Amino acid sequence: MRTKPMSSALGAALAALMLAAAPLASAAILEKDAQDPYAAIVGDYEFDLAQIGQGIVVVNVYVEEGELWIWPETSSEPAEMTPMEGETFKFYVDDDEEGRYEITFSKNEEGIYTKCRVVNEGMGLDTTGTKIKK
Repeated sequence: MRTKPMSSALGAALAALMLAAAPLASAAILEKDAQDPYAAIVGDYEFDLAQIGQGIVVVNVYVEEGELWIWPETSSEPAEMTPMEGETFKFYVDDDEEGRYEITFSKNEEGIYTKCRVVNEGMGLDTTGTKIKK
């Protein structure tokens, strides 16, 4: 897997990152999901980063060439999320300056991925964001 270094702005915004997915409604979407294992979690997520002085930050999670990427609106570049072995929808991003961010997506009561938790133990960061419905 290729990786890109993560900027400090990205790291800060990633700390408040959140991810979830919309329900599947058609056969075409179901077929796409079979081809894209990340379809349930891609989209825009909103984090309240007031605790670190950044306010509301929107983060885009997307797939490019089969890899999952995260791109906060406060960053000039995205970061690739690396899957944690043996875990479903749990990833990490290593930042040379800020350490490891662990990113976990979870389902709501209806079984739809709508939450994204970001933890960076070295920074004392533990925050959860919500997927933006479109």
